[in-house]
This record gives sequence, C-alpha cells and structure tokens, in this order.
Amino acid sequence: MSPLQVFNTLSGKKEDFTPLTAGTVLMYACGPTVYDLCHLGHARMAIVYDVIQRYLRYSGYKVTFVRNITDIDDKIINRAAEIGLRPEQLARENTYNFWRDMHALNITSPDIEPRATEFIQAMIAFATGLIDSGHAYVSGGDVYFEVATFKQYGKLKKQDLQELVSGAREQVRSQSALKELKRSPLDFALWKSAGSGEIGWESPWGHGRPGWHLECSTMIKNVLGETIDIHGGGEDLVFPHHENEIALSESLHGHPLARYWLHNSFVQIDAEKMSKSLGNFKTIQDLLKTYSADTIRLLLLQTHYRGPIDFTGESLTAAGHGLQRLIRATQAVSSEEAAELIAAATPETSELDFQIMQKFRGEFTAAMDSDFNTASAVAVLFNIADQIFLETKAQTRLSYISALTSIAQTLGLTLEDTSHKVGNDTASGIIELLLEIRASARAKKDFATSDLIRDRLVQLGVKLMDTAGGGTEWEKS
Repeated sequence: MSPLQVFNTLSGKKEDFTPLTAGTVLMYACGPTVYDLCHLGHARMAIVYDVIQRYLRYSGYKVTFVRNITDIDDKIINRAAEIGLRPEQLARENTYNFWRDMHALNITSPDIEPRATEFIQAMIAFATGLIDSGHAYVSGGDVYFEVATFKQYGKLKKQDLQELVSGAREQVRSQSALKELKRSPLDFALWKSAGSGEIGWESPWGHGRPGWHLECSTMIKNVLGETIDIHGGGEDLVFPHHENEIALSESLHGHPLARYWLHNSFVQIDAEKMSKSLGNFKTIQDLLKTYSADTIRLLLLQTHYRGPIDFTGESLTAAGHGLQRLIRATQAVSSEEAAELIAAATPETSELDFQIMQKFRGEFTAAMDSDFNTASAVAVLFNIADQIFLETKAQTRLSYISALTSIAQTLGLTLEDTSHKVGNDTASGIIELLLEIRASARAKKDFATSDLIRDRLVQLGVKLMDTAGGGTEWEKS
C-alpha cells in the first residue's frame, strides 16, 4: 500500500508523510482572531483540518491537535472601540460564538486550544531570547525582529528579500512613524508599546502587547515543542504570518519549526476571496439557519482543500440534494429490518461485511492518502450509495450501509435526516402564522378553529395570552 502523501508548501511538492516520532503526529492549525462572527471561509479552514486530524486518527496515528485563539490584536481593539465594548469582552463573546459554530458544524474540539493572552510571559521570554541572540532589537518601546539576520527568510513564500514587502499586520502607528523605528521595512513587531490607558502588559520594554506572529511561535513552542509535524492554515497565512513564524522559531532554536506546511485555498464569491474586509461574507450562523451542517461540510469537501471554491446559493442547494441521496441510501433498510438481519447473522454474513468494508475502505484510503483528497473520498460515498440502490438483497444492502456510514463518519458527516426538523426562527414563524389564522378565525366567530389552535399549541408547550387590544402574545412554557 502506498504511503500517505501530503503537499508541502515549503517544498512545493507532494512528499511521503513521515512524522518525527513513528505513530505520533503533532499538528497545529491557526485559529480565529475573535473580533467578529466567523464566516464560510473560516468554516472551510476548520473543516479541512478537522477532517485531516480525523483521518490521521483513522489511520492509526496518535494525534495531538492544537488550534489557537488570538484574543488580543489590533483588530479586536479597534472593533471593540467601534461598538463600545472592552476588548476582552468582545474577544470573550466571539470566542463563545466560535465554539458554538464549531460545535454546530460537527467539528471535533482540538486536544489543546491555547489563547494568546494565556502566554504573555512566555512571549516576553521568547522575544528576550531573540534580542539576546541578535535577531531582534528594541526601538521606541517596541521590539522588532530584524529580518536580515535570518538568511532563509522568504523560503515558504518562494521569494527573496528584494521581492518581499513589509510583513507587518495592522499597526496603530502610521507607516511614516514606523519607518523611523524600524531598521528595514521588512522588520516586523514582536512587541508593540501601548499608552497607559490602552490594553497591555508590563514588559522589560514598557507597557505594551505582543505582535501577532510572536503569538503562534510562542504557543507552539510551549504547547507542542520546538519542532512539530504539521502546521496548517489558510493560504493567506503563507506570507507574512507563517513566513514570520518560521523566522522567529528557527532563529531562536536553530532547527525547523514544522516538517510539513499545509494550506487550504479560499472560498470565493464572484472570483473574490470571501472576507470581512470586503464585506462579501456569509456568517456560519446565518447559513445554518437554512442549511444543515452536513450540507455545508459536503459542499466544502467536494473540492480538494488546495482548490478554490466559488460559493453560490445554487452550490449549497446542489450539495443539499447530494446529501439527501446519501441519507436515503442509509434508509434503504429500516431499523426494524436491520435488527432482524443482525440477529440472524451468520459467519457468511460477517465475511460479506468484511469484504465490502475492505473494498470501500481501500478506495477511501487511496483517495485520502493522496494529499487528503476529500473530493475523491466523497465520490466513494456516492459510489456506495449507487450500490445500495441497485442491490436487491437486504443483507447486502445493510453491509453497504455500514460501509457508507463508517466512511462518512471519518469525514465528519452524520448523515442525520434533518428534513423534518426546523430551527428556532422557522418555528417562531410557524407560530406567528398560526396566530394569524387563529385571529382570523376569531374575527369570523369560528371559535372551534380558534380553540383548536390554542389547545394544540398549549399541548406543544406554547402558552397564549390574549391581550385587551385584541392581539395575542405567546411564550414557550
């Protein structure tokens, strides 16, 4: 059997996957900066690395998966000021929103989820080490990494120093002011000074807060170690974020930060990256009001993680239709019939189950071992569904269904039939419609219909209160 191969951004080609320690994988994926609600682009990145870690576990690896949360950043500070919240309040609120979205999308919780504010002292120590080794310098209360001291800078982006532009993220100071502080436009902040009234921490260089790139390098070192197996993120993080992480960690430690760098492509709308800054994003919470988590996952998994996805309402609807086909396939044997078949199982039945499972697991593994090709893996699911619809023997159908649900689970698909479930917004709308019908019936003195609606709603736990003005209010009892 061919080994698992992954496309390594660092080498620009597929490579056999060989972790540092046999049978063990240390994996880190960049998480959100919690200044707003997450959108479909964030969902794609989270689902990609969720499926990767699921598959590695399925393949027998012992995985430690870490996904961080950036809960201090200029974006958080600026957004909090706009809406009148303290930065820590906004970060906390959107961290809860992020967790809710991830749970709703059936994304496995990471083994460790460090938050930047938990590692401030470790970041100060990391920056101090870079200053002491001559890779960073203090200027005006800030600390900057001197890019020229790391000769391999640009190796992830595949560009040399002359081709690159400044890797600094949004800064409080103007670029003209920064020019006076930095030795080179490429140098980036490890520590940014802050005024006495601004959020920050005390450091050897004064009151301030960490730079974005320092956060991940520090958390990786303190949570997983100096070298990890897989570092993942969106392709927009290749430069400057991941390039700068490499420069920081490898300058301090003298050996690779990660053996394999994986990057997923964007979700696009009209060929533009979906992003908050462009205002063309669909939040996860909004999408889940209309589409199931399985529908969203299926849409995103039908494209290889390194390929862009052009998002449209039609594409989600098509994914929904495909999902229903898979769900109908799992219902080709009723639960009662399945129980009877399982009770009557024979050694020949077990052998049939084994052969079918081996066949489709082999196809699934071949797809996923080729750089986690979920598009081909999803095709295996539909192939099994086709076999289920063609099969005339109930026992064989049941064996196919077992293979289908097992492989779907590894992709994070529940295949739960939600066609008869409604969300809170839909349920509220139905109640309001019933109240309109009841008001119309009362106006026509059709009290039998009016009372029937009231009684049935009460049975369902909805209490009605008729008001003096002739209206009706309701609440869930």
